[in-house]
Amino acid sequence: MIKVEFNKQLTLKELLGLYKTADFAREKLDDDPKRLQMMLDHTQLLVTLRDDDRLIGMARCLTDFEYSCYLSEIVILPDYRGQGMGKRLLQSIHDYLGERVAVTLRADPGAIGFYSEVGYQQVDHMFRIHREA
Repeated sequence: MIKVEFNKQLTLKELLGLYKTADFAREKLDDDPKRLQMMLDHTQLLVTLRDDDRLIGMARCLTDFEYSCYLSEIVILPDYRGQGMGKRLLQSIHDYLGERVAVTLRADPGAIGFYSEVGYQQVDHMFRIHREA
């Protein structure tokens, strides 16, 4: 049975296993483990999906819980894609935060159709300073 959990401890080993199996954020696999742990420790909203005890997906959000939420990443294991798991994570985030909180994200080009399909609107006025290392 697949369950949704909010802000349940996620180990660095679980996170890296999810990234690797999902072929997500390859550059993070070679990153500094201390830095990745800091990232996990300072995530304000972590939503995980587990099939029994197996981590099959997660979403990491930075939020003030009142006005805005930035969805930093959403990752689903390949075997569970196409089964509504991404939609389930997004709906869980929206339900948890409520109607007053706007959710924004930066989508990879291959995911733009998915986000449009579930009701996100594409905007052009976001900016970014690229991180070097």
